[in-house]
Amino acid sequence: MGLAGNKVETPLSAVLEAILDSAGTHPLRLGELVDRTAERGFGILLFVLGLPMLIPILPPGSSTIVGPIYAAFAVQMLSGSRHPWLPHRFREWVLSRQSISILRRRGIPLIRAAERLSRPRGLFLREGVVLRLAGAMVFLMGLLLLSPLPFLNTAPAFSVMLIGMGLLNRDAVFMTAGMLMGGASLAMIGLSAGMILVLIQRVRSAIP
Repeated sequence: MGLAGNKVETPLSAVLEAILDSAGTHPLRLGELVDRTAERGFGILLFVLGLPMLIPILPPGSSTIVGPIYAAFAVQMLSGSRHPWLPHRFREWVLSRQSISILRRRGIPLIRAAERLSRPRGLFLREGVVLRLAGAMVFLMGLLLLSPLPFLNTAPAFSVMLIGMGLLNRDAVFMTAGMLMGGASLAMIGLSAGMILVLIQRVRSAIP
């Protein structure tokens, strides 16, 4: 339902748990996750795809996969699309059994905690406006996840997860928190880049 305004009948944690359970009989591909949640809008996928950035279940450099996926979703949100779509390359991305196990043990409880805190509240803007505002920030966070600085990946992913939960439940508190976290992430990257440039300049000036 995403931005439908009515409360979602089945909790996100139950939806994800059912998808993970089905992985016991066949490999779980990202395309299947998208297909089974598409009618719920972008919120559920934005939240779920951020979990690997908070829980160490993927090898280093995996943010270079999640970042472009976020950017792809963001472009669709900015264009007004209500249902996510992914190219074949990303749809074929397979989660390992170890990743699925960790998601079940650590990801599901995290989602349940978010569900207890989030509810429809205070989001009075039109659906299209909300989707485009969220899309702009998600696009920027997707670009940040391509940063070569691994320790800066967590904040952008957490920002998108908050925005995703806000979209899913029309929750202005989660949406605002996600936007603020995104702004802080951009400031953090800018500060880091500035410090690196200053360091480079000092090194150059120290070389005779």
